[in-house]
Amino acid sequence: MTTPIDLTKLPDYLRNQRWFAGKAWPIKSVSVVDHVSLDLPGGRAFTLAVVEVHYELGSPTRYLLPVLASDEGVQDAFEDVEVLRAFFQLIREKREIPSASGRLVGEWLDTPEGLMALPSPLPVRRLQVEQSNTSVVVAEKVILKVIRKLEAGINPEYEVGRYLATKTSFRATPTLLGALQSEGPAGATLAVVHRYVPNATDGWRYTLDHFRRAPRLTQDFLGELRGLGQRLGELHRAFGSSTDEPAFSPEPIQTEDLQRWSASMVGELGVTINEALRQFPELEGKRESLIEHAKRLAHVSPSGQKIRIHGDLHLGQVLRSEGDWLIFDFEGEPGRSFTQRREKYSPLRDVAGMLRSFDYAEATVQLEGQAAGERVGPARQAFLDGYRGVTRGAAFLPQDDATFNTMLDAFELEKMLYEVRYELQNRPDWVRIPVQALLRMEVRK
Repeated sequence: MTTPIDLTKLPDYLRNQRWFAGKAWPIKSVSVVDHVSLDLPGGRAFTLAVVEVHYELGSPTRYLLPVLASDEGVQDAFEDVEVLRAFFQLIREKREIPSASGRLVGEWLDTPEGLMALPSPLPVRRLQVEQSNTSVVVAEKVILKVIRKLEAGINPEYEVGRYLATKTSFRATPTLLGALQSEGPAGATLAVVHRYVPNATDGWRYTLDHFRRAPRLTQDFLGELRGLGQRLGELHRAFGSSTDEPAFSPEPIQTEDLQRWSASMVGELGVTINEALRQFPELEGKRESLIEHAKRLAHVSPSGQKIRIHGDLHLGQVLRSEGDWLIFDFEGEPGRSFTQRREKYSPLRDVAGMLRSFDYAEATVQLEGQAAGERVGPARQAFLDGYRGVTRGAAFLPQDDATFNTMLDAFELEKMLYEVRYELQNRPDWVRIPVQALLRMEVRK
């Protein structure tokens, strides 16, 4: 097959796309590694291409380009509703189509949710608040996410969504309905389809709204946070239930795991404090105390299990809808490889991520001018009460409270260190939030 894409136009085209992550680096060349032409009504066609971008420095990256033939060069095919419909139907109809170097494979899950009826012609609505991906709402019932930056290997968002939808009864999430895979040398997950949740509020905004109202949280909202902890506990029980899928089967936590995690934290601590010292010299006096925190993890008696976890849990990864919580976005931390994101870990890492989010909420409302209040402590306690109530006796958790607390402290420390590095690079005005948390951290007696 001959690709209709004008390669000479691609560098300029890519630099002007919001989803293109390589704007900061000079592009050396762009090549097409796979492509396929797909028919549209009226005798038209569009091209799906996987392109590889080479930079003057650094590793190449791959992107998915849907393009229409144009005299002006490259035109985004997703501006055409017929293209959006045709792309979605590849998945809905489970089509398999040969491409230049492999094939496209559409998958639609035969689950109760997958049996939903959809109107014809399909109403499609492209969301305008997109960044790294392109999202399209179909018939106000499903949401199609087209992944622009591609990574080889098993996509954790697809893998976890499929596992939850087909192997568990956990439904406190927008359920995965289907996906589009590219198989062959350009192998990658190109798109995922989930149930659409209309009128949902993201958990970060919802929590901020409650934090802004008064110095103390209402009992009603604390009850909702207990519910959030329960949902996370139920998610971990679903992850910990598998016995027949190696990728999800729980594994006992060994001494070697604790030592490896502890050593990694000590290393991250040294790097992070060194990076932050210029702005926060007071961290130097806290260094040894924080190292003690990290080292304590290596000396607890191994208990509990490693299971699959969310991996990047915070209030922005939950939704509030119809009086309940939904947990979504199982991509994991974007800065890690797919292999790293698919690793099994202590579920307390997710718990630590959510606890840190409450600290961010408090800092945010204080930056807005709210007086300091008694919000974080009760929020943490309510969330933990809900979590521990649902997971009591679970094999994946430590057997005693002392080990539970030591491990949770260590994972909170790990999250704070990540936050400091992230904020230094992306939001310098916010770095004070995790730094203050590090300075407040005390070793439990």
